[in-house]
Amino acid sequence: MASGTETQVSKDSQLYKDYDHLFMKTFSTESIILMVEGNDVGTEAIMEAADRLEQQSLLVPGVTEVSSPASIIKQINYAVSGRSQVPDSDREIREIIEDYPEYFESLIIDNTHMLTVIQIEGSSTDQQKEDILN
Repeated sequence: MASGTETQVSKDSQLYKDYDHLFMKTFSTESIILMVEGNDVGTEAIMEAADRLEQQSLLVPGVTEVSSPASIIKQINYAVSGRSQVPDSDREIREIIEDYPEYFESLIIDNTHMLTVIQIEGSSTDQQKEDILN
C-alpha cells in the first residue's frame, strides 16, 4: 500500500516538482544527535560549552536549528531574570533543571549524559552533511 505524494500526482508534473522542491527546501530537515558524556553534565562549565557549540553550529551553512539543555536553560533564565544567558553557577543551573524537569527529560538522560539535537536542511547533499559533521 503506497501513500506518498507520487500516488496522487505524477512525478513528471510541474506540481509534483514544485511541491518536492518547496518541501525539501523549506520544511524537510534531518537531525544529528550528539551525546555528551561527563562526570556531571549539569554544571555551568558543560552548559557554557554546549552553548558555544550551539552558537558555532548555527553559523554552519545547512544547519537550521540547534537544541540543547543550554538553550532551554537560557530561555528559562530569560523568562525568570530577563537575562538570556547560562547562569554563572552550578547551583542556579541545577535549580532550573530541578524546577522545570519536563523541559529537560528528552535532552538530559541522567547526571552523566545529555543530548544536543542539530537540525539540518533535508536537501543537504552528502558532502554538506559531512561538512556539518566536521
